[in-house]
Amino acid sequence: MSQKANIRSELETLVIQHPAFAAARARLEALLEDHQAGFEPGIEVLIGPSRSGKTELLKALARKMPPQRDNGKLVARILFVPVAAGTAPKDLPISVIQALGLPLPRERMRAAELFNFMVSMLKLAQVQLILFDEASHLVDVGSRTPSRLASDWFKDLHQRAEVSIILSGVYRLQKLLDSNEQLRNRCRQPINFLPYRWDDAADRKGFGGCALTFLSVFEKHGCPLALDMSTDALIRHLYAASAGHVGLLANVFRELARNLTQPTPLTEIQFRAAVDKLHLPGSGLIRPFTNVKPEDEHLMHILSAELDKYGVVLPPTTAAAELGNAMTRMHRELA
Repeated sequence: MSQKANIRSELETLVIQHPAFAAARARLEALLEDHQAGFEPGIEVLIGPSRSGKTELLKALARKMPPQRDNGKLVARILFVPVAAGTAPKDLPISVIQALGLPLPRERMRAAELFNFMVSMLKLAQVQLILFDEASHLVDVGSRTPSRLASDWFKDLHQRAEVSIILSGVYRLQKLLDSNEQLRNRCRQPINFLPYRWDDAADRKGFGGCALTFLSVFEKHGCPLALDMSTDALIRHLYAASAGHVGLLANVFRELARNLTQPTPLTEIQFRAAVDKLHLPGSGLIRPFTNVKPEDEHLMHILSAELDKYGVVLPPTTAAAELGNAMTRMHRELA
């Protein structure tokens, strides 16, 4: 395997246990630990923008206890269930059964019968925790499925199968809780998996640590940095290319690796060529890796503009955040 292939392979499998990731994982693992200790099964909700690392977090949790066979019998304590776009509640039992790796019933079943069959399979496999990834697809814009119907389905699953549940998705997933007080009362406040904020010192340090971890992969394979800029300027440009999303930051480095022809020091030209091929956050308000170092308010504007796509207003806890929000409002009014 070539050095380029080695770098790309390592980047594809790299999961950085950065502070926000570790904190969210600890809370989700506590849900499983409570269940295993004999406490009542619970429900957690994980929300955040696209590419913030929600799927990677759920997959890391699923790897904690992978499915196995015990004397030929399937045991799946943790079950990862992707929810595809266009899925309706009546289709969810099929998604769960397929996630278990079991064949679907040959005979045609009514919705209630299929639900009962799914519950029996979950109990046979000793499932304790189900991770529903992209559950917000159930309340997509234009969906004909009432939010109440979808939320009732999860409430019934929680009660009938006696499993703990984690629902993950973008911010419209909140509709499931808003439409059903019984489901909402079974949940704690959602985990808001926000991107790293540039105006927060701890967040800035966490983001910088992620960037340095990605760079260490290149350095290990003979591609050290050769930039005519400070580390602060480099991290600022990388933030402009990702708006603090670790998933988008990973895209920058994957594109950088894809463009390599041989092990070589990394220059501004290579970074610029990589980001020029990506969809940049904030609708490309700033072109990273130009001669201009992005200022604090411009980086907060990018983050504010990204969150604005989800109808989320960045808490204006600093002057830079307040200015970023104001710039986003102005940009939206002029568009």
